[in-house]
Amino acid sequence: MKFVHAADLHVDSPLRGLEHYEGAPVERVRLATREALRNLVGVCLDEGASFLVVSGDLFDGDWNDFNTALFAAGQMRRLRDRGIQVLVIRGNHDSRDEMSYRVPWPDNLRILDCHKPETVVLEDLGVAVHGMSFPRREMTENLVPRYPKPIKGLLNVGLLHTNATGSLDHDSYAPCSVNELVAKGYGYWGLGHIHKREILHEGPYVVYPGNTQGRHVRETGAKGCVVATVAEGEVTGLDFRSTDVLRWRRETIRLAPEDGVDELVDAAKLRLREVAEECDGRLAAVRLEVKGRCRAHRELGDEARRQEAVTELRAAPGDLGADLWVEKIKLETDPPLDREKLRKGRDVLGDLLRSIDSTADDESALLDLTKHVRKLANRVALELRNEADGGPDFDDPDQLRRWLRKAEDELLNRLTAEARS
Repeated sequence: MKFVHAADLHVDSPLRGLEHYEGAPVERVRLATREALRNLVGVCLDEGASFLVVSGDLFDGDWNDFNTALFAAGQMRRLRDRGIQVLVIRGNHDSRDEMSYRVPWPDNLRILDCHKPETVVLEDLGVAVHGMSFPRREMTENLVPRYPKPIKGLLNVGLLHTNATGSLDHDSYAPCSVNELVAKGYGYWGLGHIHKREILHEGPYVVYPGNTQGRHVRETGAKGCVVATVAEGEVTGLDFRSTDVLRWRRETIRLAPEDGVDELVDAAKLRLREVAEECDGRLAAVRLEVKGRCRAHRELGDEARRQEAVTELRAAPGDLGADLWVEKIKLETDPPLDREKLRKGRDVLGDLLRSIDSTADDESALLDLTKHVRKLANRVALELRNEADGGPDFDDPDQLRRWLRKAEDELLNRLTAEARS
């Protein structure tokens, strides 16, 4: 037997301000959460799931258009036609007080009670599903103690919309600990609210499936649902299935000191081409972040040259396919450093650079440095082992000099950044 666990669909979530983005594929982005629901239903059908559980925030709040409800109900009817039950709890966005409209749900869908935890027994499957909907948005009570004891002889599945990880990116609604959930004795906890996919515990599984569709650039990567396999009354394995039709990406372009605007544009176009080849039919919404101490920094100070570069990058997807959109371009470059001038300075930076030069040119000092590096190697053995097939050679002066110069680059970047802030 299999069942599917999803959460945080936020169907027809409003995407504010999208119309201000030049060339934005507004319609594809607007319909993305709706299409993700369609794909979720497709996963249930393709996997032959016995039931679907949704751990809150099926909707994003009251609708501007009742077609949102009609669409969602229509998708649930597809599951009804295949005999698939759907069990849903409300979250903070679609709590009872947040929703003023009634949805014409088919009889295969059941929304669990918002006054106390409710248990639904699927006798033919040997499953008991326990869950409680949010009565209101600001649900700050720990609900776990109110959940019932597991029913013996059945697979007990708990549904909870909660911040069980203490994530600062989400409000602390229905807070609880993983230990509390495990101690309840259920065979599976299907959580919602945190939009990042994460398995918090195994044996029993405590799982966030993440949201079904990323809604902004802070929600990058594949989004979807979890397919749970059950054997002899226990969840024996989990598989992720993507449902998203739009995938947000942050792509960093790092420029070298000698790189100008032409090199910036070429590097960004190359990265966009690589992204386009990975789209796999999805719309890729890309935020380009250009960083580095480089010659381009001064060139970008000219407003006309800056706008020319931005316009060329925004237009690049036109040559690469319809599944690519440059959402934003952030030019965060810095001027290249005049290292020789810094070396001559009578300040901390000058002292630092001269000290590094002195160590790099002194075989005795390098030998002394080796002793310190060996001590550090025991703490970061795995990272250092990747330096070469057989691990780093601490007796190689050239290797030590390369590490010194890397340290020099990092220290200069940090110290000069602090000086500017």
